[in-house]
Amino acid sequence: MKNQLLLVFSCVCMLLFSCHHQAEQQASSSGHSARELALEYLSENKLDEAELAFKKAIQENPEDVSNYVALCRLYLLKKNDAEAESMARSGLKKFPRQADLWLTLAQVYIARHQIAQARSVFETMLHNDSTDIRAYFGLANLDSSIELQQQHLLRIIHLRPANLVPRLKLAEALAMAHQADSARFYLQSIQKIAPDFLPAARQAYQQAMDLLENQQPEAALPYIKAFHDQMKLTGAYISGADELEMPQMFAGYFDVETNIRNLALDTSSSGPSPASDILNVMKFTDATEGSGIPAIRNSTQPPAVLAVTDYDAEGNMFLYTSYPVSASRSVPYLLVNSMGTFSPCRVVGDLAHDGMDLDAVFADYDNDGYPDLFVSTTSGIVVFKNNGDGSFTRIRNDIGLNHADHVTRMLFADLDQDGDLDLYAAGKNGNLFFRNNGDGTFTENTRAMQLNDDGTLSMDFGDWDNDGDLDIVCLDQQGVKLFNNDRHGRFHEISDSVGLRNPAYTGSVIAFGDYNNDGRLDILIAGGKNGCTLLENQPDHHFVPDKLASAQLSRALKGMQVYDAAFVDIDNDGHEDICVVGTSDNGTAPGIRLFHNEGAKGFRDISNLLPQENLQAYRLRIADYNFDGDEDIFIAGPSGTRLLRNDGGNLNHFIQIQLTGLAYGNSKNNRAGIGARIELKAGDLYQAKTVKSTLTEFGLGQRRRVDAVRILWPNGVPQTVLDPTSKQRILEQEQLKGSCPFLYTWNGKRFIFLKDMMWRSILGVPFAIHGKDTVYADSGPSKEYLLIPGEALQPNHGQYQLRITEELWETMYLDELRLYAVDHPDSVNVYTDERFVPPPYPGLTLYQVAHPHLPVRATDGYGHDLLPLLQAYDFQYVADFPLGKYQGLTPLHDLILDLGPAAANDDSLLLFLRGWIMPTDASINTALTQTSRFRQQPPLVQVINRAGQWQTVIPNMGFPMGRDKMIVIDLSHKFLTPGDRRIRIRTTMQIYWDQAFFVTHPPAAPLRISPVAMQSADLRYRGYSAFYHKGSPYGPLWYDYDRVSTGQRWRDLTGYYTRYGDVLPLLQKADDAYIIANSGDEVAVAFDATRLPALPKGWKRDFVLYSEGWVKDGDLNTACSQTVEPLPFHGMPSYPYGPEVHYPSDSAHQRYLRTYNTRKVDADDFRNALRNGTAERP
Repeated sequence: MKNQLLLVFSCVCMLLFSCHHQAEQQASSSGHSARELALEYLSENKLDEAELAFKKAIQENPEDVSNYVALCRLYLLKKNDAEAESMARSGLKKFPRQADLWLTLAQVYIARHQIAQARSVFETMLHNDSTDIRAYFGLANLDSSIELQQQHLLRIIHLRPANLVPRLKLAEALAMAHQADSARFYLQSIQKIAPDFLPAARQAYQQAMDLLENQQPEAALPYIKAFHDQMKLTGAYISGADELEMPQMFAGYFDVETNIRNLALDTSSSGPSPASDILNVMKFTDATEGSGIPAIRNSTQPPAVLAVTDYDAEGNMFLYTSYPVSASRSVPYLLVNSMGTFSPCRVVGDLAHDGMDLDAVFADYDNDGYPDLFVSTTSGIVVFKNNGDGSFTRIRNDIGLNHADHVTRMLFADLDQDGDLDLYAAGKNGNLFFRNNGDGTFTENTRAMQLNDDGTLSMDFGDWDNDGDLDIVCLDQQGVKLFNNDRHGRFHEISDSVGLRNPAYTGSVIAFGDYNNDGRLDILIAGGKNGCTLLENQPDHHFVPDKLASAQLSRALKGMQVYDAAFVDIDNDGHEDICVVGTSDNGTAPGIRLFHNEGAKGFRDISNLLPQENLQAYRLRIADYNFDGDEDIFIAGPSGTRLLRNDGGNLNHFIQIQLTGLAYGNSKNNRAGIGARIELKAGDLYQAKTVKSTLTEFGLGQRRRVDAVRILWPNGVPQTVLDPTSKQRILEQEQLKGSCPFLYTWNGKRFIFLKDMMWRSILGVPFAIHGKDTVYADSGPSKEYLLIPGEALQPNHGQYQLRITEELWETMYLDELRLYAVDHPDSVNVYTDERFVPPPYPGLTLYQVAHPHLPVRATDGYGHDLLPLLQAYDFQYVADFPLGKYQGLTPLHDLILDLGPAAANDDSLLLFLRGWIMPTDASINTALTQTSRFRQQPPLVQVINRAGQWQTVIPNMGFPMGRDKMIVIDLSHKFLTPGDRRIRIRTTMQIYWDQAFFVTHPPAAPLRISPVAMQSADLRYRGYSAFYHKGSPYGPLWYDYDRVSTGQRWRDLTGYYTRYGDVLPLLQKADDAYIIANSGDEVAVAFDATRLPALPKGWKRDFVLYSEGWVKDGDLNTACSQTVEPLPFHGMPSYPYGPEVHYPSDSAHQRYLRTYNTRKVDADDFRNALRNGTAERP
């Protein structure tokens, strides 16, 4: 059953239609009166009467498919399968592609156990629409073949990655098919997506994971099913089931979501199209009585406190409000809205607290998926942790907020771009910035962030300059202060330089919003002695007053003391309107005003749509209380706490978007995506909004289709979704935003992805050292030798052809490239050491292997057998460790190898390990500097000493440089106990091993190394390869060179890049005259294959590629990540370097800059990509 918000029938019907209690004769004169009457009968459980009314509705309007659908559902409710089938077939004659009618037929056949007919219906649905997830889900439930079930469920996961239901069903199916690793992978993926598990679910989950790690899928299956049953009780699961199953009709009460929208009774389709007509029929109704909100005593003096938040995708929400009874105490109310009615929340530890409340905010500070409650008082900030079961627990220990008393405003956002919500607090004694440490605590860091301010009355956050990070605007007695985010933990005030230093720009309230849909955040200032000011953000990043709109607002608000204001699209026409609350000077005029956005005509006062009583308010919050697609108004103040329900704003179309950031194993963004920027394109309509709550709604006017939405996550990563649904849940895409350039080789038939390269350069990336301090990566260039197997590089028209592509959010500075042919007897294999190690980097060493030995045993720290996964190079990986909080960081885990008797002589013993690493990034490294709870431990090697204890013999053995790399560990003379050849590799890094073997006394076969002459090098634009997981579910992302998208993917680092064309001279030697390549660029390199010596009989040819250069990614916490400059060079003391250091200024280097680096790239293409239709199409 849907967990939807139910309203008193008569009130809800007023929302959707103009009247309900008319005589049937009167109703029949209205275009939709028969359906209206049917819904009334349905609410009264008069099913026969409802049936007759729906039939009449079909007669009145036979072209309205929703009436056919409704009648079908009614027959199903009455368990009259024959009539349901007949009506569905009747409707399909007129509407042959209508999915709900086909779904009705399928349900009828399933009820009759006519499985073949039901399957045929689902296949027809997919023929009509290959993206219909309900059809795939139906087939998954029908098919007895586990393989077919998997195919259907995987398709749903591809189409709806945020949905938990197919992942749970797939984990069950894979366990039944004895595929332990795959079952574990999909079960583990749920931990990344869902809010933190409650105790019963967590216990079943852990038991299942333990058994799957031990390759016991049959034993794990009951626990997977138990976990599935527990998850069925969660809002996340219920939302997912609603997407996949047949919507039900309910009788005896009126359910807005199920009986109107999900029955295809699309109210917007029958509403008037002009916005002015909609405003004539819509209104706001005081729905406080009957909502469960208690009759709260009026607060005749500020402050009144109000906080509202959605807590799931089902429209359920929490509400906190309080009123003062003295200067040292307030009476608090914490309510939860479920099934349409607010009721008190259970609070462990007492809701009452010392001090008078000044502000309240819901914020998921610990990133567990549940919004917590922060209440600021005259005595400090009180925190209530959300337990995830509808209750809260008061936190009494100090979490770093003890010094925050008399905080009048709280703002939660990820202001240092590290994946969690920080707190910026405006206080009586000055503003305070509290950095979220990611471990459940905060650290006051105001001075370092340069966010000092005094006397702030109001503030807001948003990306004012659209550069990918969040800025803060404050309003105090002196005016506006705009704090620009400089990244790396610093802001600076720029009001003067952007036109905001004006004595007229004063007031009591300030808010960001894009009221003219140009993609730039504008500023509303209300409550000033000079009236209301609306400041338009210009293309040159200056703010100028909109004189017409400012004058209109000021005239309407004259005589009113403004306390709060917000941008809100009340009629879903796609343009931000304005709501202002306060008190009238004489107490007789209304204190709530609404202004409709009329475009070039400014704003029109439409306060007549509000309840016609003298409501006064100090606080305003906007939320869709009944989840019906139009936003409602909550107020608190002299008139008490009130709910003003929007009745009719959803006559226009809308889309509701809920973001889900990945948690465990990722944590690059907060779970709700607070602070993300969402852009929407629907025909000629473009909108941009900043995410400030769980649910973000966009009005569409009469447009029925959204072309695309683009999310710019708080960490700066873009994600585009095409053709989104009206209730679109968007899961953060798991991908690397930075790593290194990609290497493709011609294998005789096509270009194949081989591996990534230049891993030893990560310019400007900070590192966490034992959880404390920050140092930047070494500034020297990457110097690496990569092995290219001979079968992967074959001649093509007399050339060996390579492609080096830049496909991630980074800039490549490629200074030198060399190719060597390595000829050797085919009885031996050769390898290079592709290990990440600190400089100085080793030169070219070729390791020969003739008779590799496998370990006799391989286990993890719990004794699970891992040897089968390490015996062959097959892209099947050891992945027996749990996810950590962050990408690239796991709990401490072990790989224990027993080399056995073959390693008895360790005079010359080399261990070869092949695998790949999921790295951290600059922002994660920044987060790690803030706490000692999480620690990076590079792989170390231990052996058993004579006391029988593990002893470290190699403190840092290094790790694979990216994807599919072989590393070589010298174990010669490392063993401390005769006869014991066990080694333990211990780390917290997310490394997946594919193959392990060792050699003793490596052969010394003859080798012939020949340089291969470079014939050409061409720089050009190519685009981005399609990607997929290679091998097992735990395999790395792999790339298909032949499947390319060419749209704008990343926000470019701005500056001058190397012009396209011939770049051969730039790769001949490492001289700081290099190729500067942008994301999407490709370097096509060809080497002469005709002049190499012939291979002797019984020999084979491999290759080694040497590269030298630098890579800088666009991560928001990478130094200088917005620009190509400062240019790196050999010998620079550090990166970034200071003003006293310069790129070489001699004539040769300056000539190189003028000749080659003439391609100017700015961020405009990225900013305008969705609007212009040039964004990458996933």
